[in-house]
Amino acid sequence: KRGPQGGAGPCSPQPALVGAAGARGMAWQLPGLREEPRSHMHKMREQGFDVTSRVAPLPTYNALFDVHLKQLWMNPKIKRTMQSAGFLDERGAAVDVDAHRRKLYVIEQELSQADAAERTKALEKEQRLRDRQILAKRQECFDRHLRQVSQIRDEHRQKRQANRAMASTASLPALGPSSGTLES
Repeated sequence: KRGPQGGAGPCSPQPALVGAAGARGMAWQLPGLREEPRSHMHKMREQGFDVTSRVAPLPTYNALFDVHLKQLWMNPKIKRTMQSAGFLDERGAAVDVDAHRRKLYVIEQELSQADAAERTKALEKEQRLRDRQILAKRQECFDRHLRQVSQIRDEHRQKRQANRAMASTASLPALGPSSGTLES
């Protein structure tokens, strides 16, 4: 490797090209990393290195429940601020915001279900009222129709009786258009 005069050194931002004399021939080597082990034993040792750790989530941290910050939360000014923000209850105890949020979500769902039930009940009541009005109108129309039918029957009956009365008073029926009889 070249030194500080102007080449690719260990701290150079550009990768250094290892020539034919290098371990792997014309390969790129990242700067700033340690060189490959020279002894066969060290190479084998590196290749046999196995990490058995697994990816695990980090434990959650909540500053409100940290015992070392309890003194901070006892400060009256901080306490008032935290209570107004909803992180502390009336007694000054820390509130689990996620549990509180879940509880509020359940309450919101119950309220929306109750509102939906009230709307449904109001719509059903309006529908029953419309149905009763429709049935009343139908009954009214049916009664009017029955009155008209009975009126027409009465008129026809009166005409038949009038025709019979004229037929019985006259010995012979009158001929021609000048007769005063009603035709039915």
